[in-house]
Amino acid sequence: MANRYALKQNQNEKSSAYGKYYARAVNDEKFTELSEIADFIQKQATVKRSDVKAVLDELGEAIQHYLGQGRKVKIEGLGVFKPGIGSDGVENITDFNPAQHLHQTHLIFTPATETVGKRRIATAIAKVTWEMVDVAVDSKGNSMVGRVAIQEARAAAAEQNAGG
Repeated sequence: MANRYALKQNQNEKSSAYGKYYARAVNDEKFTELSEIADFIQKQATVKRSDVKAVLDELGEAIQHYLGQGRKVKIEGLGVFKPGIGSDGVENITDFNPAQHLHQTHLIFTPATETVGKRRIATAIAKVTWEMVDVAVDSKGNSMVGRVAIQEARAAAAEQNAGG
C-alpha cells in the first residue's frame, strides 16, 4: 500500500512561498502500538511476544533516561535519537535569556544508513511510494487540497482562459 499525501496551500502572507501548494503526508489516524510490533517481531524471531514486549517497554524507558541526560541514543539498524531545542534569535549574545528565548524541545530521529543483516531503515524509507488522496484534514483542522479540488481549479481556469 502506498503512503498518502495531500496538497496544502501556504497561507503565510510574509512567506516568499505564499499561495503555493506543497505536498504534505497524510498519516493514518491509527498508531502502530507496541503490542503489534511485538507480534511482528515474534513472527520473525524465536522469542515470545511477551519477552519482546518487555524488552521494548524497557527500551522506551532507556531511551527516555539517556535523552534526559542530554545523550544521543544509537540503535544499530534503526537510527539515532537525540534531543533538540528551538529558540528565538537575539541580536547580542548578552541579550539571550533562556527562560524567555528557549522553546520547542523536540526529538530528532535520524534513520540508520548502515546495514544490519538485510535491513536498512534509510533504504526502506527511500522505497516508499505515494498516492494523492482526494481531500483530507490535518490534525490541526486545516483543510488540505487534493485531486478533486485541483481538477475543479484547473477546469475553472480553463473556462476563464477560454473567455467564459
